[in-house]
Parts: sequence; structure tokens; C-alpha cells
Amino acid sequence: MLDNKYFLMVSFDVNQESEKLDWAFLDADHQPLEKAKGLETGLFVFEAGETMRLNVVANSYQEELVGVHIIDCHLVNRPIMYSRRVTPQMAGEYPYPSPFFDPAEPLNGQGATSSFGHGEAHGGPMKMVWDSDLELIYRNKGRWQMSFVMTVAIERANGLEYRVFSFDPEAHVGSGGTPDSPWHGKVGHGRIAQ
Repeated sequence: MLDNKYFLMVSFDVNQESEKLDWAFLDADHQPLEKAKGLETGLFVFEAGETMRLNVVANSYQEELVGVHIIDCHLVNRPIMYSRRVTPQMAGEYPYPSPFFDPAEPLNGQGATSSFGHGEAHGGPMKMVWDSDLELIYRNKGRWQMSFVMTVAIERANGLEYRVFSFDPEAHVGSGGTPDSPWHGKVGHGRIAQ
């Protein structure tokens, strides 16, 4: 396993009343990541070039699971404007649409919304797991407010129940300083100060 791989672990109970997911960012050894301190206090900090995968766990503590189908799941990114405190030379500009956006291939499907795909969870009557095949690459420096939204079909003896689950962490890639990308300042990088 690569040392620079992270996992986004999300879990839910098929009978829970809320739509909130239990979530955690895990390192390559599946240990929880700690939030940053100092200037990035409260943020999850990643470095460009690192990768992230998704693990979904569906639990059932009241009845046996028949099936769980992931219809869709998306990571939604909203760029946070560079500040004068962190990046005075870029204050007022925005980072790329997401930490995974590739300006060399702007139509690669990893803009502000990144899809982890869909599939069927596998496992036993009390717990089923689905791992996405998609591996996102952190490419850009900046800060983003992130949300995760997932639609699932829970298969029960009396039919399907459709649910939507979500959560809202915040993430940061790199130091927030001047991006070292050769595309910085080009079209698609937000407002460019003249």
C-alpha cells in the first residue's frame, strides 16, 4: 500500500433517523487523521500528489440486511478565497474548483463535484461494505469547503427504501501559498488579480 494514500470512511445505520453520516479521514494504515494545528487549526491538511479513496460501511443493528446499493456519491468542493494573512500576493483570488481538478484536462469530471461512482455493497446480514474504484489525486493548493452526498437504495424484505446521507468537513491542500502549478493565473483559476 502506498504511504501517500488516504481513505474517506463513511458509515451509517440503515434504520437511523438522521441523514448524517459518521465519517473519518484515515491514513494508509487506516488510522484516523488528526486535524491540523496552528494556521490550519481545525482543517484536514493534505499535500499535492497524495491520493484518496472511499470506503462505505452500511450497518444494521435492528434487522438483517438484504442488500445495499450505492446509487451515487459525490464530493462537492467550494473554493475558499485566498486571504491576506496566508497569501497576501493572491488575496482575493480563488483556488481551482477542487483539490482534484486537473487544468490540463478541464473536462475530466473532477471539477467542483467529484463522483465516486456507484455499486453494490457486499458483506453479511449486519454489515455491508462498498469500496469505490476511483482514486482522487490531490493536485492543487488552496482551501475548500467540502461536502459529501450519497444516495443509497436499502433492500428490505418488503421492497426498496431510498435514502440520502451527507456530511460537511473542511479540507486544505498544501500551505495555501502560491500554487506551483504551471497553469496558475490561466483561465479556470478563479478571478485573477491584475
